[in-house]
Amino acid sequence: MKIAIIGAGVAGLTAGRILAEAGHEVMVYEKSRGLGGRLATRYAGENNQTKVDHGLPYIEETSEKIQPMLQNLVNKGKLVPFSGPFMHLNEAGELSQFYPTKKRYVAPMGMNQVGKELARYVDVQTNTKVSGVTHIGEDRTKKRSWMLNFPTGDAVNVDAVVIATPSKQAYAILNTTIDEVATLKLLREVDAVEYDPCFSLMVGYGDADVPEWSMMECDHPIIASITNEVSKRGESTECSFVIQTTAEFARANKDASKEAVEEEILDALGEITGGWSTLPAWSELHFWRYSKAINPLPYPFMEVVGNDAPIALIGSYMNGDSVESAYLSGLALGQFWSDKFKD
Repeated sequence: MKIAIIGAGVAGLTAGRILAEAGHEVMVYEKSRGLGGRLATRYAGENNQTKVDHGLPYIEETSEKIQPMLQNLVNKGKLVPFSGPFMHLNEAGELSQFYPTKKRYVAPMGMNQVGKELARYVDVQTNTKVSGVTHIGEDRTKKRSWMLNFPTGDAVNVDAVVIATPSKQAYAILNTTIDEVATLKLLREVDAVEYDPCFSLMVGYGDADVPEWSMMECDHPIIASITNEVSKRGESTECSFVIQTTAEFARANKDASKEAVEEEILDALGEITGGWSTLPAWSELHFWRYSKAINPLPYPFMEVVGNDAPIALIGSYMNGDSVESAYLSGLALGQFWSDKFKD
């Protein structure tokens, strides 16, 4: 079978690897230039020499189910334990050290290395947005079941489609299918999934003194966490932070100007770490519209039942909202379709 996967996050790349290993022809389409979804790294600062993870700051070993993937990445040197120290700032402004109950891992060369490693097993086209999916037939002995449409006017015919994007984007793509394909149940369910947004502010301070802590989690109306990027790199680099905001702040300021948002975040950062941090040498702001699913769906994946026009949904919003839920979603569909569509 020729299978198209829309979205090169952990779920899409995991499913793609399994299906490719099963002998299917797999192509992954990703609208952005990066791989791995929120396992994202930006190159910033002078001459773009500073790596900052502006998506998820670490991967957590939430259960033994994710251990095979994590151990493989550790064995290849892509991940290392995130050992801390970790600090907590309470509502009264009091700082104390805490010890996570679950193992955390970071990527010394940037969290985007995880997506790059997973993508080694499949063909990926980045900077390629799929604008719609059209059902064109069910008799695959004569023609393929689906046509992927692109904003350029190009089209690709495939036998099966996997949509591995945030649920709101999945809804938009599913909505382009025609009524005779039974996607209505999928549409209703994914439309109900809601997300918390988040701002990520990346800041650098040149040769300023680097804090001794690795990460600070905050009970604060604006700042949810501050990650000391130097602590993750294992190399000499400039002092840099990634500040993740609360969902409430992001929701209230999603339409505000970049300058206004940065100013508020930096003022809050100065209150926490000292006035010196309000004047970074450089800064970059990113808005994550789909940062965290509030009400994930209680399935590992969803599909249209039947073999005539296979289409399925996978993602981190299935059975949770984490790297693990994304991995397990892609794993479940990949294994299921490998058995279901044996040549």
